[in-house]
Amino acid sequence: MQPTSEQLQALEAEITLTLHTLIDLELEDAYSDMSTHFAKLLASVQTANLIDYKLDLLVNPDLFATETQILLKSLMEAKTRPNNRHKLLTHRMILKVWLRKNQRFTNEYLPQMF
Repeated sequence: MQPTSEQLQALEAEITLTLHTLIDLELEDAYSDMSTHFAKLLASVQTANLIDYKLDLLVNPDLFATETQILLKSLMEAKTRPNNRHKLLTHRMILKVWLRKNQRFTNEYLPQMF
C-alpha cells in the first residue's frame, strides 16, 4: 500500500525535524540519543513502505521531496559502501552519509569544527 500525499508530507516534516535534532545532538556528542532518534525515523520510513526491514529501498528516491530523497539516497549509498566491521550496516554509518549529504550540516555544522 502506497502512502498518501498527506502521509508523505508528514514524513518529510518528521525527517526534517529529526535531521535538525540529529545535528544538534552531534554538536553535543550525544551519539546514543542520535541512534535512538534515527531508529524511530527509520521505523517511520519503514511504516510508510519506503524501505523494508533490511533497509532496502522499495521505491525510487527521485519521486520524493528533498529531505526524504536525501535520506533514501543516503541509505542506498551507505549499503553500497564497503564495510569490513562485522559486515553490518549501522545507524552511525547511515547517519554519516546522510549528514554529509545535507546542506545545513555542510554549511552550518562543518565550518564550526574548524
